[in-house]
Amino acid sequence: MLLHNYTLRIVLAECNPSSEKVNALVELSEDISEVLPYLNTVLKGFQYSDGEKILTVKRKGHLITFRRQQIAITKLEDEKEAREVMEELKQGVNETYENKDHIKPTYTSKSVPRPTDIYKLLPGTNCKECGVPTCFAFAFKLTNNELEWKKCPLLLTEEFEANRLKLSELFSKSGDSRHAGEIDA
Repeated sequence: MLLHNYTLRIVLAECNPSSEKVNALVELSEDISEVLPYLNTVLKGFQYSDGEKILTVKRKGHLITFRRQQIAITKLEDEKEAREVMEELKQGVNETYENKDHIKPTYTSKSVPRPTDIYKLLPGTNCKECGVPTCFAFAFKLTNNELEWKKCPLLLTEEFEANRLKLSELFSKSGDSRHAGEIDA
């Protein structure tokens, strides 16, 4: 086991003080820098700096940044959710550490599709059938893995088949298999 203890502190979102969401800063009792390249592989991180030992991932609508002895988590409902997310992360860090001999470390960042690139391939009708007010907002949510492309019913039509294939290629290049293969369907 690598990570034993931590201290969690809730902070308000400084960039938007009126937000109902909170962030958490977690001080770790151990230095986890040696496991970061392995976590980058396992969690499919989108930004990693090996020199600075900083890994950023997006999971379940949260932006999570791992540092040597700190983890920052955004967009949390409350302290209870922060503790639940942190316990999952602690378990993930420890499992990755224990299995690192069977994991190929990744020392680079992947290229994440930009919302503008995704938006260009969407219908652009702002029909709201996906539950999101605009196609551009949908593109952001897709980029952040907050929803699946299948939520856009127009993408399922024959008219947008070419766009679906282009989206698949875009996600394949980024290494995001969650969207890549399923878009071809």
